[in-house]
Amino acid sequence: MNENLVLHLRKAEFYLRAAKNNLASDLPAAAITPAYYCFFWVVRGLLYEKGIVIKRHSGAREMFSLHYIKTGEIPKHFSDDFLALFDRRQIVDYDLDADFPEEEVRGVVDMAEAFYQYVNEKYR
Repeated sequence: MNENLVLHLRKAEFYLRAAKNNLASDLPAAAITPAYYCFFWVVRGLLYEKGIVIKRHSGAREMFSLHYIKTGEIPKHFSDDFLALFDRRQIVDYDLDADFPEEEVRGVVDMAEAFYQYVNEKYR
C-alpha cells in the first residue's frame, strides 16, 4: 500500500471513529457527516493512487465511478453507498429541520465502515 493511501486511510479512520462516537451520543444524526467524510477520504486516497487529485465532492464521485467502479476494481454497491452518504450529509448539514432515525444513521455509519474495511484489506 502506498504511503499516501495509508495517510488517507488514517484520516478516514479518524472520521469513522467520530461517526461511531456521535452515533453513541444523544445526537446520533451527528454521525452522518463524519461517516460521509470517512468514505470521502478513502475515495481521495484511492484516486491519488491513480494520480488523480480532486477538488470537489462531485469530482470525487465522478472519478471514483470512472476509475474504480466501471473498471470492476471495486463493487458497484460502494458507488451507490457513496451517493447515499453524500445525499444524507447534504440534508443533515443544510436542512434546518433535518433528522434521521437512529437505525438509518447506523446504516450510514455501517456503509462507511464497510468501505473503509474493504479498501484497507484489499490494498494492504
